[in-house]
Amino acid sequence: MTNYIQDFLQKDLLVELNLQDLPNEKKEKFILQVGEIIQKNLVMRVISEMSESDKDEFEIILKKESPEKTQEFLQEKCPNLDEILKEEISKFKQQTIATMSGITK
Repeated sequence: MTNYIQDFLQKDLLVELNLQDLPNEKKEKFILQVGEIIQKNLVMRVISEMSESDKDEFEIILKKESPEKTQEFLQEKCPNLDEILKEEISKFKQQTIATMSGITK
């Protein structure tokens, strides 16, 4: 999941926002920050669709388990997780481009 986000950010969003010429250090920082935002949006969306018992179980997993176990749980409870991720990335991209367009005009 994280690789997909990083690929999207590096290939698509940086170019769309005309940020591909940023120094590598700033690109990496941008990619990390945006990746975190997208992951949070994804998790919030998936949580909103969970039952109360799944939410309770997820909270326990977040506190005690590894990121890999967390991802396994999310994929188990949400079989269309990859599709939701793509939707969240697309939504973020559209919002960011619209915001940046408004700033540069």
